[in-house]
Amino acid sequence: MRTRVAAAAALGAVIIAAVLSWVAARELERSNLAHADQELALASRVVLIQPVLAVGILSLTGPDRDLAVTIHKDGAVEATTAVALPPLSVGTRTITVEGTPFRVLTTTDNQPAGQTVSLGIPLTDANQTTTEQQHWVLAGAGLAVAAAAGLGWVFGGRAVGPIADLTRQVGAHRGTRWRTTGPNPDPAVPDSPVDGSGVREAEQLSAAVNALLERVDAAQAETAAALATARDFAAVSAHELRTPLTAMRTDLEVLRTLDLDDEQRAEILADLQRGQGRVETTLAALERLAAGELTNDRDHVETDLLDLVDQAVHDAGRHFPQLAVRVDADPHLVTRGLPTGLRLALDNALTNSARHGGATRALVSAHRRGDRIVITVDDNGRGIPPEERTAVFERFFRGSEAIKGGSGLGLALVAQQAQLHGGRAYFDDGTLGGVRLVLELPVRQ
Repeated sequence: MRTRVAAAAALGAVIIAAVLSWVAARELERSNLAHADQELALASRVVLIQPVLAVGILSLTGPDRDLAVTIHKDGAVEATTAVALPPLSVGTRTITVEGTPFRVLTTTDNQPAGQTVSLGIPLTDANQTTTEQQHWVLAGAGLAVAAAAGLGWVFGGRAVGPIADLTRQVGAHRGTRWRTTGPNPDPAVPDSPVDGSGVREAEQLSAAVNALLERVDAAQAETAAALATARDFAAVSAHELRTPLTAMRTDLEVLRTLDLDDEQRAEILADLQRGQGRVETTLAALERLAAGELTNDRDHVETDLLDLVDQAVHDAGRHFPQLAVRVDADPHLVTRGLPTGLRLALDNALTNSARHGGATRALVSAHRRGDRIVITVDDNGRGIPPEERTAVFERFFRGSEAIKGGSGLGLALVAQQAQLHGGRAYFDDGTLGGVRLVLELPVRQ
């Protein structure tokens, strides 16, 4: 925009200067001719008294003279100086004689009938003076054009300053990197040029505002999706918690209203304890799911997967003494990830094998395959029917082989952690008679 303002100012100055220069040149030429006419008028006052005598006197001055006089009588030359002027009608005009321009005055004043006197002065000096004056006018016009362009650049820069500042602020808000190096550093120029044929500052501002609006739209869409997920999550969670809470309320009503013996009271108290444990387990799993939803890439750190596998296997041995777990892993497996989340996925996988699958043996493998790390958990448990192997990763879904009292969130947590790490989780046929849980993760540095 600044360049266009300067160019527009220069173009306007060119047009004005061209018109004024043409008018000035014409006026200078007219003024010089008027001066020549005045000289001829003064000379004619002397020459016309005795034109033949004047011609003789002028002829004595030799070829270098400033005045040419020719007397015509009935179309024939009566007398003339060295330069003979052609027959001309009465009046003033400019002619060329022998390559030299002359300003000529032809008159019949105080002359006998049929006689005309023509007086001419050369215009060589006058034309040279006119040319020099025109050159000065053109030089002044050129300076005016340059000054107009410079002032247009200065004032144009001040005019587009607010637009540039707004573009810079919007770009900074949306994380745009501005170019500040090069032959003409300009913080208002983005790293990549803006396509189009419009004003650059306007295009940059438009691009910055459009990108900002896109981010706003994306944020609104994410917020709407998060709200929809939260509403669904809350509805499903309330439904899952309602069942054990209803059972607990029933047990409490029985304890309060009925006269029970010790055996019946112990049975109801045990049922209450199971219900309370189920509620506590479900709430803990919901808390872990919510924590996973709130993680971002800044939380990912260098993680030693082999160390996590060893810790998960050690804890599984303490919590499930009946489960014998072997480890088959590469000696060096490091990637960027969430150590707590990956450990949670391994713990839930082994818990699922021991508690719901009834397994007594398990094999945890961890190997790098190309650009991915594959972690598998094989067991000799009851397994999962093929038609349920996808659905079990959904929240609150309990497989047909699962024991009662589970929250239905363990495998959902495994799937969530796989997704948070850019991978996936799925079930496959196992090698120990049960089922194999596969966790694929990309290698991230």
